[in-house]
Amino acid sequence: MTNLLTGAVVGAEALIRWNHPEKGLIPPDDFIPPSPRNCGLILPIGEWVLRTAVKQMKEWHGEHGPLRVAVNLSARQFQQRDLTAVIERILTESSYPPELLDVEITESTAMQNADVSLAVMKRLRQIGVRISIDDFGTGYSSLSYLKLSD
Repeated sequence: MTNLLTGAVVGAEALIRWNHPEKGLIPPDDFIPPSPRNCGLILPIGEWVLRTAVKQMKEWHGEHGPLRVAVNLSARQFQQRDLTAVIERILTESSYPPELLDVEITESTAMQNADVSLAVMKRLRQIGVRISIDDFGTGYSSLSYLKLSD
């Protein structure tokens, strides 16, 4: 992410790729089975990505000042019971400011279980973490269900 007025780097998006020795960079859709039932790794991988991204951005703060990081959450990760506790723990352990973390979810993920999604989004907002809807408009859900009123 770059400030268009100054050209300064202000943040980044964390994207996981497998650097295969023969095929090069492989996106997650090609190395993580699509169904969470087929793979017990989606939650640990998601937590590892979040932890690694926050740690790296914190290290870069010394060189570049405060930097925002955006991290995509899988549908399974967003629906886990202790997601907000995991995020809070990672932020605390790394001393990373919550207002510089932006979690991205897809529109369909947000609408999968609207009650759980709303509770998670409210808690993340309370601790200062931003939530972005990625691929907005690609689904057919009504986001009016997710109004975050106080």
